[in-house]
Amino acid sequence: MKFRDLFFYSPRAEDDFILDEPSAPSDDYVPQMNEGGPELTGNYRKDKAAFDKEMEKDLNGDLKIREFTVRVGGREAKCAAYFFDGLVDKNGVNDFILRPLMMGSRTTEARSYSDIMNVLLVQSEVKETNNLGTLAFDINFGSVILLIEGYGKAISVDAKGWEHRGIESPEVEKVIRGPNDAFSEQLRESTALIRHLVRNKSLISREFAVGTISQTPVSLMYIKNVADPQLVREAERRITSLDIDYLFSSAELEQYMEGSSLITLPQFMATERPDRAARALLLGRAVVLVDGSPFAIVMPTTVFELNESAEDHYLRTPYVNVIRLIRLMAFLCSLLLPGIYVAVVNFHGEILPTDMLISIVAARDKVPFPTIVEIIIMELSLEIIREAGARVPTPSGTTLSIVGALILGQAAVSAGIVSPILIIVVSIAAIGSFATPNYYLGISARILRFGYIFLGAVGGFLGITAGLFVNVVLWTCTYSMGVPMFVPVAPITKGGVPKTLLYPQIWKQDYRDDYVNPLRRKKQQSARGWKNKEN
Repeated sequence: MKFRDLFFYSPRAEDDFILDEPSAPSDDYVPQMNEGGPELTGNYRKDKAAFDKEMEKDLNGDLKIREFTVRVGGREAKCAAYFFDGLVDKNGVNDFILRPLMMGSRTTEARSYSDIMNVLLVQSEVKETNNLGTLAFDINFGSVILLIEGYGKAISVDAKGWEHRGIESPEVEKVIRGPNDAFSEQLRESTALIRHLVRNKSLISREFAVGTISQTPVSLMYIKNVADPQLVREAERRITSLDIDYLFSSAELEQYMEGSSLITLPQFMATERPDRAARALLLGRAVVLVDGSPFAIVMPTTVFELNESAEDHYLRTPYVNVIRLIRLMAFLCSLLLPGIYVAVVNFHGEILPTDMLISIVAARDKVPFPTIVEIIIMELSLEIIREAGARVPTPSGTTLSIVGALILGQAAVSAGIVSPILIIVVSIAAIGSFATPNYYLGISARILRFGYIFLGAVGGFLGITAGLFVNVVLWTCTYSMGVPMFVPVAPITKGGVPKTLLYPQIWKQDYRDDYVNPLRRKKQQSARGWKNKEN
């Protein structure tokens, strides 16, 4: 990165991404289950024995096999239905697969094997294959596998029906005025929620299976005629190049895909709200969903977007601007206030009014510890209470956090371990971290806070300023899918700086952000046409 790039923005080059091209698979690479495997021979007895071995019939207690006969072409043919108990809808299997094959094949005789798929099976998703690896992949995702005597291929019938949590209200990103749907752990439900909001044929959902063992479904969603093709290719490359055994969460995938793991700043935005993910798609971003995780990954993102709330788009502009300024002040207090307090007490007491300085000195008169030890004790105590509150049941956790903080703070002041003014400083910093909309950005501020405390104790305001300079440079040099995290401030983009400070009226937001290189830069024209037509 060049020094001038910190201040001036220029579009990315074709190959301007941090990661190198993926290398070829290693020699010990294990293919995924649906990438290959032996094929069916057409001999029913041999194929059934091979599939029994493939599915570890003797070890899997939840593997169910139903053998029966089906009438095809005027003769009786043996048939075996394989499925995993708990992954399929049993009523659907009985009514729409077994019953048509066992009874319907006799009342409406299938003249050929193709009639089994085209006439008897009424499921919406039916396919045939002769690859054992593909069959094993399908049965693990809620399909019923049919092996039929005299038929050289097997039939895979989709019959998913496992128990899962339904669509509920968001737990983390609550809003007062706005949709109250949240993603669930089911990938198909999550993609459907987005398609319900973005009703456009250009909305693409690319499917991948990540993990050579877990085979976790991952969906990359983008709008074809809006998102930058290079962004889509880079997202696909980072997902498909993963050579891992298992993947269980979007949080794990986020760590695999991020450019630098040493920077505390989150490089992607995680959201549980379909409306927020849909809005990101319409603005030219890409969204990644992982089966089993109720959070979507939005890429790319910036520091300023991480400090935005989901409710910002549903409030009037004056409200949003005031709340944004308060939120920014809360973040700065969470990050710097304890360090500034230490610096003032140790080096810069002259900047305070005399009465206030005398009050602070008098309050600390009986405290036996230096200021830095005093504040670290309280910060660590607060973090312990916060962590304990998160690990106990919800009703008890809230009580533990409040009562623990009150009792601990009052007892520490009464015992002369800390001063009362320090309790106020630590409390304001803690509340500021809770006011940060993005949870991971709040954690980043909590971690860096200890560094600023140390710098304030060693170098005063000079140490804090040096730390801020290093911190901003590191964050500015951090990329999210090729986009600088501090854009549109550093580097500067057209019309970007005012937008980071003040939220413009919705009818003035005519353009998408240029730093994501959207294919369609303009998103609205004459938004308030009724206003323009007034006499």
